[in-house]
Amino acid sequence: MNTPARRALERLAEAGTCPFAIDADAEGTRLRRDAPRIEFRHSFVAGPIARRARQSNQALLRACRDRKRTIASVLDLTAGWGADALVLANHGYRVDLVERDALLHAVVAHAIECLGADPDGAACAARMRCHHADSRDFLESLAPARRFDCIYLDPMFPPHKSGARPGKEMQLLQQLTANAGLEACFELALQRARNRVVVKRPAKAPALTAREPDIVYREKTIRFDVYLTA
Repeated sequence: MNTPARRALERLAEAGTCPFAIDADAEGTRLRRDAPRIEFRHSFVAGPIARRARQSNQALLRACRDRKRTIASVLDLTAGWGADALVLANHGYRVDLVERDALLHAVVAHAIECLGADPDGAACAARMRCHHADSRDFLESLAPARRFDCIYLDPMFPPHKSGARPGKEMQLLQQLTANAGLEACFELALQRARNRVVVKRPAKAPALTAREPDIVYREKTIRFDVYLTA
């Protein structure tokens, strides 16, 4: 499958500047590093990300859903591996994903292409668009009348005090991205969201800014702070 995203992954691998070995196939991408040893398989077609996307009882879905079920479009400003965006798209939302890291963007764009080639996933993939851009630049470039029903922010969680190592996918994500400028993005998001801004946080962490959320949806280790804009 010679697609734009797969060609982008091949160019990154050939450039020799990527800290990981890249192996793309018809289902997704495998990233490998030898020192220290780590390997991660990314796919929207099969595996843990795909299985989680089918679960319907997640707090993320409750946070992005209003009572009248009028929210249809979500802008994910911190796409990362695209796992949360896949959950939303799998449950009917149109999702625009923004990711500034070239490798992360290419991996997610390739995953969407693979999902689109799968008969069971084509409809979900059609609801996802991945943009290679800085989140703040993307917001500022939107036409004044352009609005999204919901805007989603998932800041990188700080290291846990226990010193426990995060999962492989999170270890890789921590090496590839950061939280620079998210407070400014949050303020812009409040202006661009037609219904709400949703921020993912560790369960016991303070709010992203001094503004208190209007609604909070909790799971065991995480929560979703909802800021209403309508």
